[in-house]
Amino acid sequence: MADILTVRKAGKIDALAVDSLLSEWFDWKPDLGRLGSIHRAITKRELLVAEVNNQVIGFIHYVMHEDIIDGGPNSFITAFYVSPAHRGKGTGTRLLEESIADSLSMGAVGVETSTILASAKKLYEKHHFKETFGDIGEVFLELDLPEYLQAKKKGDASNG
Repeated sequence: MADILTVRKAGKIDALAVDSLLSEWFDWKPDLGRLGSIHRAITKRELLVAEVNNQVIGFIHYVMHEDIIDGGPNSFITAFYVSPAHRGKGTGTRLLEESIADSLSMGAVGVETSTILASAKKLYEKHHFKETFGDIGEVFLELDLPEYLQAKKKGDASNG
């Protein structure tokens, strides 16, 4: 039987698994821990997890905030990680797509992020994020929302 990937809103039961993945990612655990922050993200419904065979293998955290530049709420992806053994199998794409859909359903007029990793930048660009600032070590990317929605509409039409 093939492994089935599920992406869903994180629940309280997922806090320890997300904390473990954060430690795997950074090989570091803050003295005060992260569980309080993870629980707040879960309560605010701003954390998605990906799981296979009831094991959490990745997550994406995004926050909604008022953006006076864009004139409305924006979603900012603050943390996005998939365990190395599960990369290249569509997990990151599913997490990113679900977070964008959820952000838009909450009224976001934009979705933004930043990264220092070329592989992450490539994934974001594949999903219509455009570089907005550069040459400072960290790359800021913003979803080209009209292009993204048009591509989704074309993809849905061809899949139907």
